[in-house]
Amino acid sequence: MQRKSWAKFDLWLLFLALALACFGFLVIRSATLLADQQVSRQLITQAAYAGVGLMALFAIAALDYRVLGTLAIPLYFGTIAILGAVLVAGKTIYGAQRWIAVGPVQFQPSELAKFAVIVCLARYLSGREEKGFGLKTLVGSLLIVLVPVALVYRQPDLGTSLVLMAIWFGMVFIAGAPLKWLGGLLAVPFVAFPLVWRVMHDYMRRRLTIFLAPERDPFGEGYNMIQARISVGSGGWWGRGLGNGTQTQLNFLKVQQSDFIFAVLAEELGFFGAAILLGLFGALFFRCLLIGQRSRDSFGRLLAAGVTSMLLFQVFINIGMNIGLAPVTGIPLPFISAGGSSLLTVFISLGVLQSVLIHAQARRYDTQPNVSVPATIRIRRERFPLRWVGGRIGRSVAARRLQRLTRPGAHR
Repeated sequence: MQRKSWAKFDLWLLFLALALACFGFLVIRSATLLADQQVSRQLITQAAYAGVGLMALFAIAALDYRVLGTLAIPLYFGTIAILGAVLVAGKTIYGAQRWIAVGPVQFQPSELAKFAVIVCLARYLSGREEKGFGLKTLVGSLLIVLVPVALVYRQPDLGTSLVLMAIWFGMVFIAGAPLKWLGGLLAVPFVAFPLVWRVMHDYMRRRLTIFLAPERDPFGEGYNMIQARISVGSGGWWGRGLGNGTQTQLNFLKVQQSDFIFAVLAEELGFFGAAILLGLFGALFFRCLLIGQRSRDSFGRLLAAGVTSMLLFQVFINIGMNIGLAPVTGIPLPFISAGGSSLLTVFISLGVLQSVLIHAQARRYDTQPNVSVPATIRIRRERFPLRWVGGRIGRSVAARRLQRLTRPGAHR
C-alpha cells in the first residue's frame, strides 16, 4: 500500500473552486436580495452545502481513488435504485419529479448519477485499454450510461440526461474511440429527428421551438429567454453594480438564482465580471486536464476526463441558454447556480481529482513490468495520455531507464 503524498495536493485547484464558490455567493445574494433581509435562505443553504462539500473534498482526497474502482458496481446499481425510487416516491417541484426529501433536506439523485457514471465508466474503459477500443467496448460503455439516462429522462430532466451523455462522449474519446464512430453517433439524432421529436415530452418540444423564435410567445414560453438577453445586454462593460440590476431586482428575470444566474451576473457585473468568471472556469478546466495528464494509470486519467467533460458541458450550455445560443434546459452553472446537490457533486468530483494526484506516486518498480509492451509506449501512455500529444515526447529519460531495467539480464 503506497503512502499518501499531500505535497502533491493541487492548491490551485482548491483556490479556483473556492473563488468560484465565493463568486456564486455574491451573485446568489444579489439575485435573492430582499428589502428587509440581507441574507436569504437560498444563500445560507448554498453556504452550508459548500461547507459540507469542502469537507467531502478533503475526505475523498485522503481516500485512494482506486478504491472507487472496487466500489463502482455497487455505486452504479445503488444509483439506479435511487433513480427508480424517485419515479415512485419523489417530490414534484415545478412539474418535475426529481427530488427526494429526507426530513428537512432535499437532494437530487440525478446529480449523484453524474458521479456514479464517471466512476463506473472509468472502471469499465480502463479495464479494456490493453485490448484496444473496439465496437464491443463502445456498445458496452453506451449501455452503462443509457440506463441512468433513461431514468433521468423519465423524471423528466432533459438537461441532466444530456450531461450524462456528454460525460460518456468525453470519456470514450479519451479512451481511444475512433472519431468516425463518435461522429456517426452524433449524427444519429439529426438523421432520426422525426422519431426523436415523437418521443420528446411536450414541454421539451415547446422549448425547442421557442428557442428558434422566442418573440412568438413573449409573455409565455419565450419570456425568460427575452428577459435574459435584455439583462445581459444592459450590463455593458462594467455592469450596474451588485444589487442594482433593474431586471433582477424588479423581478423581470425569473428563476434568476439558478437557471438564469449568469444573466444576473452579466447585468450587475458587466462584461468584465463575466470575463473574470470565464477566466476562472478556464483555469479550472486546465487544472483538471493537467491532473489527467499527470495520472499514472488509465483509471485516474479517465476520472479526470469525466469530471472535465461534466463541468465543461454544463458551463457551455448554461451560458449558452442565457445569451440565446442554446435552448433552455435547466442545467445549472457549476459553483454559481443555487443548488446544494449540484454544488456537493462538484466538490466531490474535485476531491476525486485531488486523490488522483495524492495517490498517484506509485512505486514504478514494485511489480514486474509488462515486457510485452515496449517501455517507451508504456511511459508515453502514463505521462502523456492526451491523444493529441506527439509520440516523440514519450521518449523521455524515464522511458530509456525502464527500457534498460527490462532487458534480459539487467538484474544480474
